[in-house]
Amino acid sequence: MRKKTIRKEIVQVTGIAHKGSAVGRTAEGLVVFVDHAVPGDQVEVSLIKKRKGVWQGKTESILTPSPHRKEPVCNHFGICGGCSWQHLNYTEQLNQKQTVVYDALTRIAKIDQALFEPIVAASQTEFYRNKLEFTFSNNRWLTEQELNTELTESDKRALGFHRPGNFNKVVDIQRCHLQSDASNEIRNFIKDFAMQRNWEFYNIRENIGFLRNLIIRSNAQNQIMCILVTAYEDQDKLEALLEVLPNRFPEIVSLYKVINPKKNDSLFDLNFIKVFGQDYLTEKLDHVNFLIGPKSFFQTNSRQATELYRIVKDFCSLKGTETVYDWYCGVGSIGIYLADSAKQIVGVDEIGEAISDAYLNAESNQLQNCRFFHSDAKDISIENLLETFGKPDVVIVDPPRAGLHERVIEHLKQLKAETLVYVSCNPATQARDLALLKEIYEVIKIKPVDLFPHTNHIESVALLSLHK
Repeated sequence: MRKKTIRKEIVQVTGIAHKGSAVGRTAEGLVVFVDHAVPGDQVEVSLIKKRKGVWQGKTESILTPSPHRKEPVCNHFGICGGCSWQHLNYTEQLNQKQTVVYDALTRIAKIDQALFEPIVAASQTEFYRNKLEFTFSNNRWLTEQELNTELTESDKRALGFHRPGNFNKVVDIQRCHLQSDASNEIRNFIKDFAMQRNWEFYNIRENIGFLRNLIIRSNAQNQIMCILVTAYEDQDKLEALLEVLPNRFPEIVSLYKVINPKKNDSLFDLNFIKVFGQDYLTEKLDHVNFLIGPKSFFQTNSRQATELYRIVKDFCSLKGTETVYDWYCGVGSIGIYLADSAKQIVGVDEIGEAISDAYLNAESNQLQNCRFFHSDAKDISIENLLETFGKPDVVIVDPPRAGLHERVIEHLKQLKAETLVYVSCNPATQARDLALLKEIYEVIKIKPVDLFPHTNHIESVALLSLHK
């Protein structure tokens, strides 16, 4: 059989794309998505496949490196998948993210360029996450050199992140730059403790082994909550760990255990059993406190969440007399943040545990003007809401990446609140929705916010006003 000829092209890389890919063009104008490149690079690329007029390419060599390139700070960069852009300086990361928002909203929603405000940078670009989940595995991801080396079973154990594209391979993490060094020390200690006692790490293909996951949550006070997930109960092993862990790490103020005998890693249908310590961590965002439990849905970058909520509050221009509907409210964090400046907050979310947390957090802040409802926003009864709470002055929507369901768009058109604030984690679907809302709303301004440095994720906040 004749060997297929691989086509190679020189590509000038101009921007960032999804999941750490970069995008550029050839001299003939072919659009190519490439790996292991940054904006400003000129690279030689092997074209692999073409889909919808766009080529997927593999970088063979960097012909001219970008002036925006930098050395990654993490030894695991490019392997674990936790960060996409550590090799791109932060100023250019911000520029690229702002461009992504600008391009989507001007192209799809035809937003005037004068309405865009500068992106809000993160004050801390490393160690900014308050939650990470690690996986135990007896099937560690191996380098090419290790694949040709005879390893013991112990050498194949890992506690870290799933390798992108290999669900059954886990990259063993020594030091992660996403969460505090206390998290790194605790993770490495638990791994070493288990290995010294020959505890079984989980095998996801065969569904055997004891240790499955370790979740570490933290707050601004450097307090730690650990959640240890095992495949079955073993009280002797747990007690052996408890004899040393709290004394070794006094910052651990809470420990939960979860028994997961299932073939998947989903935990939200399982019981979280407190072993010792506090029920919750407390996180303070400006004037409000939030109680973060083991199952809580909460922004994973607390510092930037504060910046995001400040922007939302500014966009709402509350005077204390307003009724605010907060859809996709999660644990009620945005509504609770605004509650001291509004007459009443009405939150809606489809996740029951989030609504329970929302009430808990409203109570912990002694707020009497917050109500929360367990419902998908598309299924909510507008008539019941209006009858019970009256017409909203402000509606805030913060949907998932898929954006607003078409029925939610119709709900918003029916409500006709004077002010609509749209918080988005996906500029493309935000742009689509803003185009659909143009019939009754005028876009006043757009402000991007970087919540997740070194990744392709970007938040965008849009202020809309009802047509007069």
